[in-house]
Amino acid sequence: MELNFNIGGAAGQGIDTIGDLLAQVFVQAGYYTFTIKDYFSRIRGGYNFTQVRVSDSPVHAPINPIDVVIALTRDAVTRQRENLTETGRIIFDDALEVDSPEDCHFAAPLSKTAREVGGNERMTNAAALGATLAILRAPFRLAEESLNEVFKKKGEKIVQGNVEVAKAMYDRAQEEFVGSCPQNLEEIGEGPCKDKLLITGNRGIALGAAAANLKWISAYPMSPSTAVFQDLVDWSERLKIAAIQAEDEIAALTMAIGASFVGARSMVTTSGGGFSLMAESLGLAAASETPVVIYNAQRPGPSTGLPTRTEQGDLLFVLFASQGEFPRIVFAPKDPLEGFHATTRAFNLAEKYQVPTMILGDQHFADSVKNIPKIDVSTVEINRGKLADDGDSYRRHEFTDDGVSPRAFPGDPNRTVVSTGNSHTQAGHISEDPEIRNKMVEKFQKKIPSILEDMNPPKRYGSKNATSTLLTWGSSWGAVYEGMQMLNEEGHDLAQLHFCDIYPLRADELKNEFEIAKSIISIEQNATSQFARLVAMETGLVPDATINKYDGRPMTPQWVIQKLKEGHI
Repeated sequence: MELNFNIGGAAGQGIDTIGDLLAQVFVQAGYYTFTIKDYFSRIRGGYNFTQVRVSDSPVHAPINPIDVVIALTRDAVTRQRENLTETGRIIFDDALEVDSPEDCHFAAPLSKTAREVGGNERMTNAAALGATLAILRAPFRLAEESLNEVFKKKGEKIVQGNVEVAKAMYDRAQEEFVGSCPQNLEEIGEGPCKDKLLITGNRGIALGAAAANLKWISAYPMSPSTAVFQDLVDWSERLKIAAIQAEDEIAALTMAIGASFVGARSMVTTSGGGFSLMAESLGLAAASETPVVIYNAQRPGPSTGLPTRTEQGDLLFVLFASQGEFPRIVFAPKDPLEGFHATTRAFNLAEKYQVPTMILGDQHFADSVKNIPKIDVSTVEINRGKLADDGDSYRRHEFTDDGVSPRAFPGDPNRTVVSTGNSHTQAGHISEDPEIRNKMVEKFQKKIPSILEDMNPPKRYGSKNATSTLLTWGSSWGAVYEGMQMLNEEGHDLAQLHFCDIYPLRADELKNEFEIAKSIISIEQNATSQFARLVAMETGLVPDATINKYDGRPMTPQWVIQKLKEGHI
């Protein structure tokens, strides 16, 4: 079973809530879901939509064919008609002026029912849920369960009002809808999926930070990263996290560096424009060997760009931001579950090697919603790295065989902890001695071999003996993975090599793949194939072809298939 819903309307009409309700319906019924939001950078108006994909098999990306459109504005009808499947149906508010609505679609009194039954037009989303389940012949209990789950924090009165509105619309739709339905869910049973945790990529990052024992977060809000900061602020009192909205991104990172210097696990959240302001402070973290985690949820640039759209355009900037040469670690998780685990690793490795560690998301990763297995946080290990013993002498930047100095914190008994952004001695005092400078640069570089050992290799999917390998990183995984599967079912012979651990780059799998594959095709959500350039820079290996998307909208499996068939396979 597979169904694809599109809920369209203007900002402020509650289309996200309808999407959340539908996703909860099918998650509770035991199905895999994937939800993506497409919205303009405005508070009210514009044409926005939420797409909810439901299947009895795992799904990882949006697709083009639509089975059910729920339209709250006229644009939502006209823009999605061409994407309807042959049996697709449109449910639209009967208050809309829609040209020649076909009999197989349903003009439903959504807003009217919300006003008359619930006393509040904001309950239109509950009416839409009732109408949708009715035309799918699904039992009403699914609506009740979903409404209770989504609105339980608002109190019993709000839940009951929404249930009454949904039931009124459900009963009316059962009587008045005369067309056939895309799927008859009258006998819907327990689906194969047992994963009930429904979260975004941003929520995965926030949960990972909390599980890693985050103790300080400072940020200046910037889409699409803000939800991570909001979650951690909401949890801050219970989890004893110090959280502050700084006056700007420069202050946010310098505050986090200061908090880390005195021993608190620290983090900042931002997007590309904010990270631009952090570049100088990134160098301070590196020079003083102060660990810090930076989450950069990418969006199209330069400058303000497209604030609510998606792109993988910051990779090379993150890798080479700030002047000078120093080690750093970069992750790019593909989905919420990997985001959780990448974040816990980011904190451990930042402290183990005393380097800045970056997590690269993007709007597609940040806002997409999937149901994932329950996370067992008891398995999360905390590694605070090399800490100073109780000896009599202490030097913050002691030369060691692996480049990592024992760490102490201001206030520790019998310790004087000194550091600076200037070139400095082992004791942390400013020095321009060329021999000390050489040794300190070499100290930084000594960390890299050990960091590489802690970087996970890429994951390989698809055919074992593929003639062509698709090279991907970050959130583009889902669309490419599903596209590869569809093409292999057609008789093609494809594999996918996907990276979450980006830098330092592990080259062993890459070299092997380039040797055995007939062709390597890089697929990225940017214009200049930034990851392919990194591979060439680090290994000398150049992909045979590149495919790029940079319009601000996420990839779909159908788009990937189309591009691959245009002369690549």
